Parts: sequence; structure tokens; C-alpha cells
Amino acid sequence: MVLRIDATRARASLLERLLVGSYITGQDCVRLSARGGLSLPQRAAIRSVVDRLLGMTIVVDTPEVVEVENFIDPGRHEVPRLIHRVAEVLRRELKVCHEVLVTGRSELLERIPPMEAEVDQLTLLVTRQLLLSSDDSRIAREIDVPSRHYQFGYRLVAKVLEVIGDRIETIAGELHLHLSELAAAPPGAKEALRAGLPRFERLLRRSMTAFAAVSVTEADALLNQIEQARTALVELGLRLLREEPTSRASAAAQRLVGDLAMAHALLVIVNEVTINRSVEPETVAATGRQVALRGRRGPHSLQSSHPVLAGPHFRDLGFGTLERSST
Repeated sequence: MVLRIDATRARASLLERLLVGSYITGQDCVRLSARGGLSLPQRAAIRSVVDRLLGMTIVVDTPEVVEVENFIDPGRHEVPRLIHRVAEVLRRELKVCHEVLVTGRSELLERIPPMEAEVDQLTLLVTRQLLLSSDDSRIAREIDVPSRHYQFGYRLVAKVLEVIGDRIETIAGELHLHLSELAAAPPGAKEALRAGLPRFERLLRRSMTAFAAVSVTEADALLNQIEQARTALVELGLRLLREEPTSRASAAAQRLVGDLAMAHALLVIVNEVTINRSVEPETVAATGRQVALRGRRGPHSLQSSHPVLAGPHFRDLGFGTLERSST
């Protein structure tokens, strides 16, 4: 069925939001038209959305009408693999930021925007998959989301990873604007940032592995470690504010420390979802009503050799001509 949108007098930004909404709610075909023809800003907005959403293509393009279709098979892409693909891209972003901070090679930051675009595309696809699975048990089985409880958990984790990506993008922006100033930051701040980025990358990797394995003991240990690291960052930020309130280098370091601390706070949610999942009815039903404290071997850990998790291209997601590099 075709979803029809009368774009007459509609702002371009509204059309963008409506198209994104139609995508994640599972509309396969959207027809946009306007009396007197679609304006140039409206057409640019439509093209912008089509370019950034996986599987969306313009099939009719006239002065009066633009029709787009979504060609993604809802049962083809397993949500756990998509989630962990997102986490792997975030880890690569963190490694780039760390390398820039250590080497001063600001040109490496050019790698961040394509990776962040990939994160946004994948998280929207996850949302679409989950909403479709909530209405169709067959799709739910095919994408490896066996219960409504799991749907909620995956949606929350996907959103958390998306926001962590926003924090990393902000860190990259600070490095782009203030890398030279950071060279004059207090030694303690520079050392904390250089150690903090790889430490957070390791915590992210371990958190996602614990999530895949539903490892309660690992998630509990990680919650303690994340809180310790976050507290240290907050204390560092307060110390910089107190000791060097007018220093531009100190101010740049404070912003980086704050963004990294916020990313740690977000990662807490992933481990809380892991613990909650361990006591959900569908989980304990498979373990004789006992909580499996040691977890299980996760089929979608970040070390998986599955092609979705290996390499920077979209071809392994089955999109064919939609392939685009993230490096």
C-alpha cells in the first residue's frame, strides 16, 4: 500500500521527519505531492533522507510527485548482529580519536563523519526491524528477537549506542577545533584523556560481549568499573575548573572530560539491560527458572567472524548497490 503525503505548504524539515517516521514504522512506499509542484527545498529534503537511509530509493521523480520505496526485507537482518555492528563502529571512532590525541594528526578526524553516518543508518534500521517484529511473530523469530521483553531491551541499547556515538562525534569536534590548545593542557588532564579513550573502548567492548552472553557477573563487575572511571573523570573536570578557570586549554580539556564522563554514564544502561534480561521470563524459562550467573556463550559477540561484524562495507548486510565505505 502507498502512504500519501500532501506536501503543499509543508516545511522541508517536516517532510524529512515524516519520511524517517515512515521508514522506521515499516511503510514500504511513500508518495509525496504538492499543488503547483514540489519546491526545491522540499526536493532537497527528500533527497537528503533517501541518501542516508538504508534501502530507501526514489522510484518516481516528476515536478509534481516524488515516490520513494523501501526495499529492505524485514526478516533478513538479525537485530543482535546489527547492534554489535554499531558497537564496532563506535570502537573504531574511539580509536581514531585516541590516535589524533596522541599523534596530533588532525586529518584522521575526516574518518569520523562517515562512521557516524553509518551508526545513524544502522540504529534507524534496528528501530525499523524492532517495530515490524512487534506486529509479526514470524519477523521476530527471523531477526532473532524472540520476545517483546527483548524488543524493549534492544531498542534501549540501540538508542544508548546512538547517543554514545553523538558524544564521540562531539569529542572529535573538540579535537578538531582545539587540538593545538590541548597541547598546553595540564599534564594530568592530557594523561587522563589519553588513557581514558582506550579504557572506555575496552569497557564498551566488554559491555557488549556481556550483553550478548547475558553475563550477570561480568555486567555487575563492569558497572563498578564504569562508575569508578566516571567518578574520576568528573573529579578531574571539577579540579580543572577550580584550578584553571580562565585557561582556554583547560576549558577544552574540561569539555572532553565531560563528554567522556557522559559516555560512561550511558554505558551503565547497557549493563543494566543485561542484568534485567537475565531475569526476564523468556531467559529463565530456558534455565529451569534459575538465573545463569555465568551467562551463556553469545552468538553475536564482537569477536564474531560473521561478515556483518567484519569490515567497513554495507555489502555484507545484503544491500547490493547500497554498498558504501565507512572509511
